[in-house]
Amino acid sequence: MRISSSQMYSNSLTSMLNQQAKLATTQQQLSTGQRLLTPSDDPVGAVRSLELNRAQDQTTQYLRNADLLDSRLRLEEGVVDSSIDVVQRIRELTIQANNDSQGNESRLSIASELRQQLENLVSYANTKDSSGHFIFAGYQEDVAPFSKTTNGYTYNGDDGRRELQIGPSRRMADGDPGSEVFMGMLNGNGKFIASAASANAGTGIISAGSVADVQAFNHDNVTIRFSSTSQYDIVDDGGAIIDSGDYLSGGDILVGGMAVSIKGNPAAGDEFALAPSGRQDIFSMVEALAQSLETPRNDQTQRAAQHNEINTALSGFDRALDHLIQIQSNIGSRMESLQRQVDINDGASLQISENLSMINDLDYAEAISRFSQQQTALQAAQQAFAKTQGLSLFNYI
Repeated sequence: MRISSSQMYSNSLTSMLNQQAKLATTQQQLSTGQRLLTPSDDPVGAVRSLELNRAQDQTTQYLRNADLLDSRLRLEEGVVDSSIDVVQRIRELTIQANNDSQGNESRLSIASELRQQLENLVSYANTKDSSGHFIFAGYQEDVAPFSKTTNGYTYNGDDGRRELQIGPSRRMADGDPGSEVFMGMLNGNGKFIASAASANAGTGIISAGSVADVQAFNHDNVTIRFSSTSQYDIVDDGGAIIDSGDYLSGGDILVGGMAVSIKGNPAAGDEFALAPSGRQDIFSMVEALAQSLETPRNDQTQRAAQHNEINTALSGFDRALDHLIQIQSNIGSRMESLQRQVDINDGASLQISENLSMINDLDYAEAISRFSQQQTALQAAQQAFAKTQGLSLFNYI
């Protein structure tokens, strides 16, 4: 077989170029720390790497969403906590105003502070986040959720809840609408509300009462009507007398599973209504109490009426505190659940990173050893090429 000089030259040159290409690839791997420089280096590994990168991007987005969610929930928790402090102060002022030692002037002063606390409460309800959006307006985040009108306080937002994806199959609301936080609170004792008729002429003062028999409690409307100063009738919603009794100041009156007590001296014809608890906003409760305290009371009958109004407000504030504390508890539960999901996401992100490292990252010990071998092979090819270049008959003629 005849081998020409040009063929030997071409083979030697190709060998050197191949060795140089391998060496260049290894050098690039060492400089970048990456095993896969092109998909052709490992097609299966390249596809797996793309899938893992996509999963890592999703997990990173879940973590960003969780950070935003945590920030908004912490803001809401702080506002609700401050609102609880305000309502507690309002309750203290209510108890203070209910003291018989208070006169018209002192109650007027208490009403002034109540209105200041009411302004604080409305301000908290209209809180904005760092982006300038109202946190209690639902989807209407650019509109102040609460405003005062001639008919009381109006909610301008909606019941929407923005939800963020914090896991592959987990979404969580980033807050609560103001209609749920500051409105829709049960008045009275939470089951029924006891109130005195405005036309009462006596000095009877009714308590907030309680449910004495759960099975007998049927949420009916009833009226305690005094037929005389010592006797009363229980009248149903249709006006029929369903029971009667002798009046004892401070004694329990049981009807329809409900128990209330009346103190003082009711006059004949005085009425006290028992009705199922309704929904009311905290702002209207405070406003009604402030108006009651601002109205002068000059005789025992008027003072008794005011005591009834204060008692109604006091039981409402107790329910408002329970409601806000429950909201605060729900926020805390969400934050705890969010943290567990963040821990899961962190673990998933770490696992994905480890899998990516196994596919993409370079084994430096192996690469350095391979680089040394390729360098030696290139040098050998270069020396062989130099030797073959000297093999010619012209050198011996």
